[in-house]
Amino acid sequence: MRMFVVFGFLLIFVNHYGQQQIQGRISTDGISLSDVNVSNLSSGVNTFTNKNGQYVIIAKPKDELKFTHIGMDTILILIEDVTSILNLKMQPKVEELDEIVLIEKIGKQKRLAIDYFTDPTIVNTSFGYISPATIAYHLKVIDGSEFMPGSDLLSAIASRRSGIRVGTYLDRNGVSTRTLFLRGMGSVGQKSSALFEVDGNIFIDPPVWIDISIVQRVAIIPGLQAVWRYGPIANGGVVIINTKNGVHGLREENSLKRYDQARLRNNYVNEKILSNIEKEENLPTYMRSLNSSANLKDAFNVYEEYSVLFSSSPHFYIDSYNLFYEKFGINAADNIIESSFRRFKNNPVWLKALAYYYESQNRFEKAHELYEKIFVLRPDYAQSYLDISRSYRNLNNPESSISFLARHKFLIEEGYFKGESDDFETLIKKETDNLILSNNFLNDKGIESEVLNTRLVFEWSDSEAEFNLQFVNPNNQYFNWNHTLENMPDRVRQEKKLGFSITDFEVDETLLGKWQVNATYFGNKQLTPTYLKTTIYRNYNTVNQTKEIKVFRLDVNGANQYLFGFNVTNEPYKSQ
Repeated sequence: MRMFVVFGFLLIFVNHYGQQQIQGRISTDGISLSDVNVSNLSSGVNTFTNKNGQYVIIAKPKDELKFTHIGMDTILILIEDVTSILNLKMQPKVEELDEIVLIEKIGKQKRLAIDYFTDPTIVNTSFGYISPATIAYHLKVIDGSEFMPGSDLLSAIASRRSGIRVGTYLDRNGVSTRTLFLRGMGSVGQKSSALFEVDGNIFIDPPVWIDISIVQRVAIIPGLQAVWRYGPIANGGVVIINTKNGVHGLREENSLKRYDQARLRNNYVNEKILSNIEKEENLPTYMRSLNSSANLKDAFNVYEEYSVLFSSSPHFYIDSYNLFYEKFGINAADNIIESSFRRFKNNPVWLKALAYYYESQNRFEKAHELYEKIFVLRPDYAQSYLDISRSYRNLNNPESSISFLARHKFLIEEGYFKGESDDFETLIKKETDNLILSNNFLNDKGIESEVLNTRLVFEWSDSEAEFNLQFVNPNNQYFNWNHTLENMPDRVRQEKKLGFSITDFEVDETLLGKWQVNATYFGNKQLTPTYLKTTIYRNYNTVNQTKEIKVFRLDVNGANQYLFGFNVTNEPYKSQ
């Protein structure tokens, strides 16, 4: 029976991806770059850009293109089902002196120490702070919030990530002892058990005395990389455990108090923030014309006029739908989609953008229809399972919602999703726990989770989108999340490899008052807008939890624009 279940799931992954033509222009500082070597690492085909920086190459989804040029940083791009245009900006390669590299390394360690409490992928080791984003090998990190209360340490670790199992070995006294084994570690016929590091202390025998409730974070270093750092004793890999009793993360001077990112000394907002009025002035002409229409008849005439020019641009119809909805109501807006839907019905990027607007308008049935279409188009995208699960939740169907999350977990365990992302797995864990906590009849395991004042979830329609999110606290100080290929190459690669475009941030009651979120858009390698969906959860993980969905159109390049504000108080939020 299990074979038929596995086969049934496997069928949805049988995609006959065809080859597609990819074209674009390569530039540096606005100047066209010729003789850029563009190679398809999957097929071996390569070409060069012409004098205008233009190129054309054939590729299929999941192929990887490599762009190289003397004196420029190499760029790697994974091709998706919707990829057709890739306009890239190459950056000059900077050769740094040893002392500069040393200073940079020290700076990076301080940055990781500062981010330790807000980034669950960072772990503290006896060799310094590391995270999957800063190293070349695959580091598995498990946040303490993922562990079930009362679990034994070894079983808890083994259950949270693939490739880890509990086994036995003979300790120094000849006693059979439980420990952890990592997949592929040790020679054939003689498996090596893992070495353990707990708050900087090395243990050959597993630290089974540790209570799972005090585990802050766990990281798994594979054998070859572990030997390089720890010597031959780490042939079986290393399990690093940070406990809540240890001193991890940067602390305030002469104190054990956590270093407060929101109160850094040199991060006051002093740049110009694009206001809503200025954003409207930068809208396309068709949006400005529709906005200024006096009545429905005038608006429809404007729409008809511009539809001739923008007939091949799905974003025109999506923007028009939203404007008609806001000015003239559901029926007028739906007419726009009904007459144009055929133009983008098979493009998951535009289907997702429209679904965002439906959700922000509480039209959850309409959004669900689109998420079902996206699931069929992208069954090998991890986010397809998350999206349809949350869509079922919006329809008050928690059983189907948890079913799709379970299906995603099953496919990971069976190896159908290639690659792993601690960021996405942590997010899935939060969504699962929150779903179970809010539906007591599903919670037969007594799951407990952290209660938060506010949780912000950001999703973007186009995975090629590059942008910076800026969070400004009540003291006008900020921190940035810079989602660009230059700043987050490993994360962007994992997003496209696994198929997700989502992140989240949690705000506690440490700093009360009015917060603000801004965004700077850097484009999506083509001349189309990206749609950013923000879900604002308040009283998160409580029975009084609420959510509000907002959608933002990112189009103006390079300008820091205001998105929204929210209040953090020490009182439960009451919906208006």
